Amino acid sequence: MWKKICLLLCATLLLTGCVKIETDVTIHKDGSALVKERFLLSKQLLAMSQEQDPFAEALEKYKDDASVQVKEYSTEDMKGIEATKNIEDITSDKWNTSADSKNLVAKNPDGKFISVKKGFFKDVYILDAQVDTIPKEDNPMSAQEKQMQAAVMSGLNANEIFSFSYIIRTPVKADSHNATEADESNFVYTWKIKFNAINEMKLQFTVYKTVNIVFSLFAVIIILLITANAVNTKKEET
Repeated sequence: MWKKICLLLCATLLLTGCVKIETDVTIHKDGSALVKERFLLSKQLLAMSQEQDPFAEALEKYKDDASVQVKEYSTEDMKGIEATKNIEDITSDKWNTSADSKNLVAKNPDGKFISVKKGFFKDVYILDAQVDTIPKEDNPMSAQEKQMQAAVMSGLNANEIFSFSYIIRTPVKADSHNATEADESNFVYTWKIKFNAINEMKLQFTVYKTVNIVFSLFAVIIILLITANAVNTKKEET
């Protein structure tokens, strides 16, 4: 994989933002979520590529998973694929669309990306994770490929080439977070992930259980009314 990337980048030293990887997670109040992962290349870069289908390797990841829907995705300047998956429980450790997504590392004590502290009146969701973008090659590179990688990366700022981000949309405003960007009015939190680094992701939000709160208030009112009526009855008897 590094060989393909390096060959493309050698021909596009003046291009910036030519590779975009984006994970977009929408969390619902019931604890379910919709996950979208996008892998995009600039149209200018694609025009320089000699590959007939540069997304074949990415599509291969999803061919045996019926729970993931994959489609072409494009913007004015970029083109690629978008994989979508519905998650029944966001606290599950399988909320990446691809089974081999290994860059997200859970830091919560229970080993989950998002933990939940359940209560009668509220549930507190806690995201505590690291995004590891230090390149790892499954197959050892040849000496030539290593030299190519070193030469390319020494002359380029990887963070200008690779745009990597996590977007989390919460059902309520976050109690705390360390997001790079935050749209508090729409509950959208974005982490701009740095390449070749360990990135921390922290987020906490609270979902109040309105039905339980209203039921409890109603029960308290009933108890108070019964108590007041008993007191009045006792006074009348005396």
